[in-house]
Amino acid sequence: MKTRRIAIAVTLAMASGLALAKGAFNQTDKRFVTEAANIGVYETQVAQVAEKRAQSPEVKAYAGMLLREHEKSNDALKKLAASKSMTLPRELPHEFRGRVQGFEREDVGSFDREFLQKLGLDDHDKSIELFERAADRATSVELKNFAKAQLPVLRKHRERAQDLMEKLPK
Repeated sequence: MKTRRIAIAVTLAMASGLALAKGAFNQTDKRFVTEAANIGVYETQVAQVAEKRAQSPEVKAYAGMLLREHEKSNDALKKLAASKSMTLPRELPHEFRGRVQGFEREDVGSFDREFLQKLGLDDHDKSIELFERAADRATSVELKNFAKAQLPVLRKHRERAQDLMEKLPK
């Protein structure tokens, strides 16, 4: 009986080692992938709302840029996750759905400013911090490279939002 337990334990250890050898994400990396996927979908949904509701042509163009570039990033993350046999969430968590709905209900007169402040600045600050952490601490080389590649894009989005905020009437 004891020999059988040891054999089972060795088999399980080998199987988990094989999974890691194949490059499966560890729990920390999986958490980042899930969080990044949620943020990416959230930002594309808010950008779609902004394309329709923004008053300034420049803010609408910014929303279009966000939509295109975050969809590209989302696709790359989806492919990376699939290569590691990881399935991304199908639905946004409640918190993110509520935030999207908040943008849908935002007063038209204050939409541009709120969109730029909340999504363009605040949310991008959080995203930059998340991706910097992954670029430094991810155990998967592919995930580190993905995070590093996204950082210049996220910083560009934040800088553009700051520029647009300064141009909005007070």
